[in-house]
Amino acid sequence: MRSISWALTAFFIVMLMSCQQQPKINSAAEIKSAADSIINLKLGSSFLSKHPLAAWMRKSPVEIGCMLESEFSYKDSVFNCGKKSYVNKGDPCKNTTEYYEGIKFPNNLASKVNPLIKEINLDFEHGNLREVTITFRDSILKNKVREIFNLPQSGSSMPENVTNIGFGENVFSKEKPFDANYTRWLSITSFDHMGAGDVDCE
Repeated sequence: MRSISWALTAFFIVMLMSCQQQPKINSAAEIKSAADSIINLKLGSSFLSKHPLAAWMRKSPVEIGCMLESEFSYKDSVFNCGKKSYVNKGDPCKNTTEYYEGIKFPNNLASKVNPLIKEINLDFEHGNLREVTITFRDSILKNKVREIFNLPQSGSSMPENVTNIGFGENVFSKEKPFDANYTRWLSITSFDHMGAGDVDCE
């Protein structure tokens, strides 16, 4: 009987310690944040399957704006689905404002593309998306980035509308040592910059 009693006591001690090791109940804000991340992950997976990142390249600001309007119900005041007759008449010498015009990617939509994303910056020239730069919330494996965004592996051939895929170092990641396999940002370039310094402006 004594051995059984000690066995039961030991069992209850182990159970008690196990319970104490469990994380505390999250606050309502933490629970909502976790739920939002799950929702955004599903939205992002669906969004990227319909609109692969490489397919954005060379699109017009209106095409990008219409994509955001259709998928996220975000309507840009200038570049939206209703502006079907958009033609960029800018040039790098005399009409630079129109030459570089384009839609800004809203910060509140970046995490809906993928919860790992902090912000997305778009760079346009002459009415075409020249470059996309994505900043992640924390460092992430480069191979994971390629997997998430369906990008070619290192050494593989590029899509026809992509000239370069670049990664930033993770030197600013949270309390993590430098690791060349990780990155904090991704850039995809469609064509080389062509500004006033690259053409003969009279």
